[in-house]
Amino acid sequence: MKIDKTGYLIVWLVVLLTGLGSLSAEAQLAGAVVGWGDTRYGQCKVPAGLNGVIAVAAGAYHTVALKYDGTVIAWGSNGFDLNITPVGLDGVIAIASGDYHAVALKSNGIVVAWGKNDSGQCNVPAGLNNVIAVAAGSSHTVVLKSNGTVVAWGDNGFGQCIIPTGLNGVTAISAYGSRTAALKSDGTIVAWGDNRFGAGNAPAGLTGVIAIAVGGSHTVALKSNGIVVAWGNNFYGQCDVPIGMNGVTAIVAGFLHTAALKSDGTVFAWGENRWGQCNVPADMKAIALSAGLFHTVAILWTDLYVEGTSGNDTTGNGSPTKPFKTLTKALSQPYVRRIFMRAGNYGMDKLPALPRITKQVQLINWGNIGSARIGKP
Repeated sequence: MKIDKTGYLIVWLVVLLTGLGSLSAEAQLAGAVVGWGDTRYGQCKVPAGLNGVIAVAAGAYHTVALKYDGTVIAWGSNGFDLNITPVGLDGVIAIASGDYHAVALKSNGIVVAWGKNDSGQCNVPAGLNNVIAVAAGSSHTVVLKSNGTVVAWGDNGFGQCIIPTGLNGVTAISAYGSRTAALKSDGTIVAWGDNRFGAGNAPAGLTGVIAIAVGGSHTVALKSNGIVVAWGNNFYGQCDVPIGMNGVTAIVAGFLHTAALKSDGTVFAWGENRWGQCNVPADMKAIALSAGLFHTVAILWTDLYVEGTSGNDTTGNGSPTKPFKTLTKALSQPYVRRIFMRAGNYGMDKLPALPRITKQVQLINWGNIGSARIGKP
């Protein structure tokens, strides 16, 4: 296997896919969502048939999902018309939820917000552009611009919208309640706003951070070695990271609970559990998470199937009964983690435009018949 200077995968070696058993069950709908915890307002009742989801954002009593086609759907409490997305909203690439408002980032760097606006949290500053990430606290909104600077607006009762002087080089942002945090390119964290319980005070010497999550009164950080660190209010054990937990690839923080996603798709959650928000569904594997006030949401891990015959991919959906025709199509799906392939020769002609490799995908022989080959025989 060889990687060229552009970062594209060039398959030179033969990959033998040995049979790992025959699977007859229909594949999980690609990009399907599941929610658990408080469902009094329907925030965990995922709309029937929803799939193709690539991001989720949980609010206080609602949930927002971003689909692969750039459209947005919301469910749960419809107070302040949260479930009514702005007319014509499309081309969305990222979403965030506050307690009672939602935020969407479009592919052109423009931000759209809707829902409760009592503190101006939905009043996007005129002329704001070049945005690459969005976050939302209870009643404030935060964005990260392409030049590494941060802009915030809305409720400022704890100074959560007053960006620290000289802050730049930011690579990620997070917000919850009345607090905001930024991750810098050097792996350090800067936080401002409500600092009760010391949630804004990162542990001394904490470096090598690659992701952050702000909770109601605690903060969580993921280090480059897959280790999780948490600090702040620990009354419900939301900062008690499970002993020995490693291999984590994503973290989220709710009001009083924390959840982590591991590289094998397993999910762990801890902290306040009055509504069952830490009761991860049995045998569930996920690729993304979000945590709200008292509920947790996940995008499910997806298995896809490839027939390996000639043809185009205009009719297949990646299920066992309607498999994709090319490996390229399966690899292009943002939610895939395993690809089952029928025996055949998947030569370079089957890989005309292999996408950049940004995730680990396991290739498995489908049906335990013969072996499949990729590349030169």
